[in-house]
Amino acid sequence: MDYKELYDCLFHVSKQAGELALKLQNGIVNEGKQVEAIIGEDLRHKAMREAKTKADEMVQELFLAALKEKYGTLLSLDVEEETELVKAFSNTSYDISFILDPIDGTLEYLEQKDSYSICSAIISQGDVKLAIVYFPAKDVLYGYCEGMPPKEYHRVMDMQPCMGEELCGKRQEHAPFTVYKNARLSEQYIEKLHEKGYIVLDDQEEERNCPQVLLECLYGRALACFCDTRNIRDILLGAILSKTMHGGAYDYSGNRLIWQSFGRQKEAVFSIYPKELLFPL
Repeated sequence: MDYKELYDCLFHVSKQAGELALKLQNGIVNEGKQVEAIIGEDLRHKAMREAKTKADEMVQELFLAALKEKYGTLLSLDVEEETELVKAFSNTSYDISFILDPIDGTLEYLEQKDSYSICSAIISQGDVKLAIVYFPAKDVLYGYCEGMPPKEYHRVMDMQPCMGEELCGKRQEHAPFTVYKNARLSEQYIEKLHEKGYIVLDDQEEERNCPQVLLECLYGRALACFCDTRNIRDILLGAILSKTMHGGAYDYSGNRLIWQSFGRQKEAVFSIYPKELLFPL
């Protein structure tokens, strides 16, 4: 498969999807969806998972329409919504997976904030072959495709895929002590991080979100982000981070991360700092 060609396609669809999301945002309505309860979950996090809009479905259909003719028999889908065009993709082998979160941060989108993103990726043979995370309201896009360095694009509507600046993780002279984690990380690992002298913060507290804390890691303002049993589509910015010069994606033993082809990633740690600062746990 020509991943560069597919990257170019998804780059342009991401721009179209961003325009659509921005156009719809002001008058959007929360249609809601049923989710399973999680023990100990706070009300805001539950509200985030319950949020659903027509924009989610329309953005997803935009992507699937662009892919179905050429890739309908090649790609297996891991997408957010059960929309009409899902039926056009017949491959269920997950040898090559298309991952999509049409609106990552639906609750923030409903609240008219600028922190939501549109996330897409291709995963094959345990690795992320390409990934795009676009923040339409900020007009900033982060992208990676196998065979080229990760890139950062500003004023995206004026950009082509070949443009953009190489994305480099920005290590500070002294590594920070902040480590982010999600609510599913066990107390066992939290305690081990405390023993190393680190400050461990939940990635949803103080209205933070996963992409925001991954950007903190990318720009060297946090040491690492531990993502426990997270949906793959929620941590694609971590995949891009891991492809930078100093970036890494690891399991909890410090080994290179083997990506699942769909669903949730059981263990994932993202950092641009030497892994010896984190492992062994």
